Amino acid sequence: MNSPPGRVLAVVVGILVLLAVVAGVLSATRGEGDLPAGSPEAAVQDYVSRVYDRDLEGAAAVLDPEGGCTVEDLERNVHEPDGRVVLRSSEVDGDTALVRVELVHGEDGPLGSGEWAQEESFTLERSQDRWVITGEPWPVFGCAGPEGEKP
Repeated sequence: MNSPPGRVLAVVVGILVLLAVVAGVLSATRGEGDLPAGSPEAAVQDYVSRVYDRDLEGAAAVLDPEGGCTVEDLERNVHEPDGRVVLRSSEVDGDTALVRVELVHGEDGPLGSGEWAQEESFTLERSQDRWVITGEPWPVFGCAGPEGEKP
C-alpha cells in the first residue's frame, strides 16, 4: 500500500469507519425525541412508556374513560418485555388521530442480540384538552369493561 491509490483508499476507508463510529455513538446516546406536548404522538409515547415502566394506573389514565379498558385489563395483559418506540406515522383529522409506531424489543441471548419488532396502531380522540387512546390498544386485546363484561 505504498502507492498513492493505496494510500487514498486507506484514508477513505478510515474516514468511513470514523463516520460510522460517530453515527453509532450519536444514535446510542440520543434520548427520547421531543414530541409536542399535548399531541397525539406524545400521548402514545406516554402510554407506552408507562406500560414498559409497569405504571399501569398511569397508562390507564391515558385511555378513553368511556372506552371500557381498565387497570385490571392492563394487569391481565401486560407481559411485554421492555423495548423502544419508533414513531412511524401520525394522521390527525379534526378531533381524531391515528398514530402508528414500531415497538422494538431485543434480548441478549447465548448467540448474541436477537432483536424483533412489532407494528401497532393507536386511535385517539381529543377529549377536552387532551388526547385519549380509544378502543382496545396494545397490549390489551380484550377489555372486560367496568362490569367485568366485554363492552
